[in-house]
Amino acid sequence: MAFDRGRRDFLGRDLLAGLAKILDASRIPVEEERPRDYFATFESCQPLLADAGELLYEEAARLGIETAGRAREDIAREIFARLEVQGS
Repeated sequence: MAFDRGRRDFLGRDLLAGLAKILDASRIPVEEERPRDYFATFESCQPLLADAGELLYEEAARLGIETAGRAREDIAREIFARLEVQGS
């Protein structure tokens, strides 16, 4: 059986070098475009509001936020605003 040097060169030179380039490119951080205000659109805050459930109301009670007659989005917005002030 004859040894094909071209195949070995392809593997070492082209295929592995290409794989190295792909891996290097994947390490470059890509800046995602995010809304400046998390609550600017319904689509941006809906996952939080859908999954928060009772935790949203428990956190509001812990922070002393009145929840009666308020939308979940308003409650979450106030919670985030208070936590940003505390974190500053």
